[in-house]
Amino acid sequence: MNLDEREAGLIALINVYRDDACRTLLEAARAEAGAVVGRAYRAERDRLHTRIVAERAGARARIHAARAEHDTRARTGDERATTRLLTSAWPRLRQRLAARWAAPDTRRDWAVSALDQARRVLPDGLWTIRHAPGWSAAEWQPLAAALAEERTAEPRFIADGALTAGLTIASGGALLDVSLEGLLKDRARLEARLLALLTLEPAAGERIAR
Repeated sequence: MNLDEREAGLIALINVYRDDACRTLLEAARAEAGAVVGRAYRAERDRLHTRIVAERAGARARIHAARAEHDTRARTGDERATTRLLTSAWPRLRQRLAARWAAPDTRRDWAVSALDQARRVLPDGLWTIRHAPGWSAAEWQPLAAALAEERTAEPRFIADGALTAGLTIASGGALLDVSLEGLLKDRARLEARLLALLTLEPAAGERIAR
C-alpha cells in the first residue's frame, strides 16, 4: 500500500470518527434540549397552576367579602328599619294606653284586671290604691265595696298626680304597679314582644309606619 492509499484510509477513518462524534454530540444535545424544554414546560405549568390557584383564591375572597358587605348592609338596613319602627311605635303605644284609661269602659276593664292580679299576688290586709286623677269616686266605689266585702280591711283609694294613667296597689310592703309608667318600665321586653307581634302581623308594622 503506497502513501496515497494510506492517507486516504486515514482520512476515511477520521471521517467515520467525526461522524460518530457528531451523532453522539447531536443526540446528547437533543436529549439535553428535550430535558431543558421539559423542565421549562413543567416550571411554566407549575407557575400557571400557582397563578390560577391564587386567582381562584382571590376571586373567592372577593366573593366572600362582597357577600359579607351585602349581609352587613342588609343587617344594618334591617336594624335601622327596626329602630325607626320602634321609635315610631313607642309613643303610639303610650297614646293608646292613655286613651284606654281615658275612656270609662276600658278604664274599668283596666282597673278590674289590676285588682284581679292583686288578689293573686298581694297579701290580705289594708290595700292602698293610688290612681291617676280623673277616675271619679262614682266609678271606683263599686269596686271598693266589693273589695271591702271580701277582705279584712277596707281599701283606700287615693288620686295621685304622679300617675299619668292606671293605678298602683300596695299592701304589706308589696307593690303591684299597673300604672302606665309601670307597664312601660321594661321597655326592652315590650319592644321584643312588639317586634314578635309585627313579625306575625306585618300589616301592623305598616300601619305603625304610616
